[in-house]
Amino acid sequence: MANNNIVQTETESENLVNNDPARNEKNDEYTQEYNQFFNNVGKGDWTATQEFIRLHPEAVRVRSPISNRTALHVAVTFGHLHIVEQLVNLMTPQDLEIKANGHSATAFDIAVDKGNISMAKCMVEKNRNLLNFTDCANFIPIVNAVNAGQKQMARYLYPLTIEHGVLFSNNGMHGAELMIKCIAGKMFDIVFDLIKREPSLIFCKTPWKFNAVVILARYSVLFPSGCEFKFWQQWIYNCMHVQFPGAINDVCLNIQNAEDNASNERDITIRCGAVWSGLLQWMASNFLKHPGINHIYELKLVHIQSIELLNRMCKVIETLDEKQIKEAGIKDALVEAASRGMIEYVTNITKAIPKTMWNTDFAFDIFVSAIRNREAKVFSLIHGLNDKQRIANLCNSNGDTLLHSTGYIANSRKLNLIAGVALQMQREMQWYKEVEAITPEGCQLYFNKDGKRPREVFTENHKDLMIAGETWMKNTSSSCTVVGALIFTIMFTAAFTLPGGQQQDTGFPIFLDKKLFKLFIISDAISLFSSTTSVLTFLGIIAARYGEEDFLRSLLPKIMIIGLSTLFISIAAMTTAFCAVIALLFHSQLWIVLLTILLATIPLVLFMLLQFPLLVEIFVSTYGRSIFDRNVGNWLS
Repeated sequence: MANNNIVQTETESENLVNNDPARNEKNDEYTQEYNQFFNNVGKGDWTATQEFIRLHPEAVRVRSPISNRTALHVAVTFGHLHIVEQLVNLMTPQDLEIKANGHSATAFDIAVDKGNISMAKCMVEKNRNLLNFTDCANFIPIVNAVNAGQKQMARYLYPLTIEHGVLFSNNGMHGAELMIKCIAGKMFDIVFDLIKREPSLIFCKTPWKFNAVVILARYSVLFPSGCEFKFWQQWIYNCMHVQFPGAINDVCLNIQNAEDNASNERDITIRCGAVWSGLLQWMASNFLKHPGINHIYELKLVHIQSIELLNRMCKVIETLDEKQIKEAGIKDALVEAASRGMIEYVTNITKAIPKTMWNTDFAFDIFVSAIRNREAKVFSLIHGLNDKQRIANLCNSNGDTLLHSTGYIANSRKLNLIAGVALQMQREMQWYKEVEAITPEGCQLYFNKDGKRPREVFTENHKDLMIAGETWMKNTSSSCTVVGALIFTIMFTAAFTLPGGQQQDTGFPIFLDKKLFKLFIISDAISLFSSTTSVLTFLGIIAARYGEEDFLRSLLPKIMIIGLSTLFISIAAMTTAFCAVIALLFHSQLWIVLLTILLATIPLVLFMLLQFPLLVEIFVSTYGRSIFDRNVGNWLS
C-alpha cells in the first residue's frame, strides 16, 4: 500500500510539471519559476523558499526539471540543515521516500553518504522505512555509510537498523553485506555485535557469492603477517602494549560515547623495568603525537581486533559439520589466505575444522598456493607436519608436484620486493632448494603432463630471469671496475708525489716525522691495494660462468660482496688520505681543514645511500637468517 502511495505521489508530481495546463501555455515562465525555487533552496534562502511553497504547496514533492531532484534532495546536497528540517515538517512520510530519477537515491541516502547525522535523524524519525530502502546496487543506507567511510553515521544507524529487523531478513543478505563492509572498513565493534546476535551470519553469502570468512582471507593487512616493518618500527610494535578501554565483548555503539572515546588519550603502556616505568610512560604518551608512532598504534589495535574476530569465527566453525564447511567455501578461503601469507588465518581456521577433513590432499592445495605466491612463513608450516614427504609426493591435475610448482617463476609483485635481478634469481633458487629438501628423491624425477621434470620446469621458466641477472651482474661490475681503476691510478700517482716534497740531500720526505703524513701513507696504501682487489674481483665476475647454482653461494656472495666491500674501503681510504694532506699543509688554518673534511664526507654518504644498501642486502640474503623456519613444531595439535 505504501509503495502504491509513493507511485501515486510521484505521478502527481510529474503531472504538475509535465501536464499542468498553465505550463503548456506558459512553459518558459513555469520552468523559470521552479528553477528559481530550486536555486533558492540551493542558496539556503528559506524566506524565498517558504513563500514559494505557500503559493505552491505541491512544490515540496516536485522534482527539478533540470536535475530531477526534489527540494529536499537539493537542501541535503548543499548542507542546509535549517531548510531540511522545515521541508521534512511539511512533507509526509511517503514524500521522504521519493527517489531522484536516474540515481535511485532518497534524500536520506544523500545525508547518509555525506555523514550528516542531524539531517539523517530528522528524516528517519519521521519515516523508519528509510532504513531498509535500497539503492541501485541493492545496498541499504547503513551499508552505504560504511562504504563512504562515514563511521559515526554507521554507528548511529546500526541500533536503528537492528531494531527495524532488515539485517537478518531475506537469509541475512543485508547483514552479511554489512559485516563484509565493516571488516573492510575496520569497524570491528559492529562486526562483533553482529556475530553475537547471529553467529551464522559469517557464512551468509551476498549476491556476489562472498561471505565474511572468505572476505577476511583477502585482507592480509589486518594481520601482523601482512605488514612489513623496518627494524625500529618492529621494535616499537613489539614493545607497545595496547589496552582496550573496556572488555573486548563490550560493543559501544552510542555515537556520543564514540566521540568521547576518540577525544580521550589512548592508554599505552610499555613493558619495562620498575625503575624506568614512570619515565617511559611519559615518553609513550608524547610518542603518540608523532604520526609514525600513532600509525603503529593504530595498526596494532587493528591486528588485535582482527585476531579476536578470527577467534570468534573459529568458535562458530567448530560447530559445523563437513558439508556445511564445504558449502561455506572455507577451503577456498584457506587457499586464498595462504597465497597472501596470512599465517594466523591458516593456522587458526585449520585447527577449527574437523580433523577428518584435514588430509594430505587438503594440505597440498594450501602449500601449492603458498609456493606459487612465495609466502615463506606459510610454507614453513609444512615442517610442523609429520606427513610432509607424503604431501610433497602428491600432484595436481596437471601432474605438478610441490617441486614442479616451485619451478614456476614468482609474480612480479614478489620479485620487485628484492633489489637487483641477480638477488631475485638467488631467491628463486633458495625456494627450489628448500622444497627439494623435503621432496623424496624419486619424486624429484617425476614428469608432469607436459613431460617435464621439476628442474626442467624451473630452467625453462627462469631462463629470462637468469639472463637478466647475468646482465645486471656484468653491468654493475663494469661500472665498479671503472671506479676502482680510477682510484688505483690516482692513489698510485699520489704515492710518488709526496706532499711537501723531499729533502735534497737525503731524499726522505720533508714531513716524514709528522703523524698526518704517516696517516696519508697508510691510507694511500690501503686505498691502492683495496682498489686493486676490487678491480680484479669485478673482472672475475665479468669473465665468470653463469649457471643456476652460481647464483646461490659461489658467485654472488663471495665475489660481489668482496668487490663492493673493497671498493667502499678504497673510497674511504682515498678520502682519508686527501683530508690528511690538507690538514698537513693547512694546519694553521683550521676552517680550511674542517671545510675539507665536511666536503669529503659527501662521496662517502652518497656511496652509503646508493651502494651500501645493496651490499647489505646481498650479505643478508646469502648469509643472513633464512626466510624459512625448519624448527616449526606440531601446530595442528
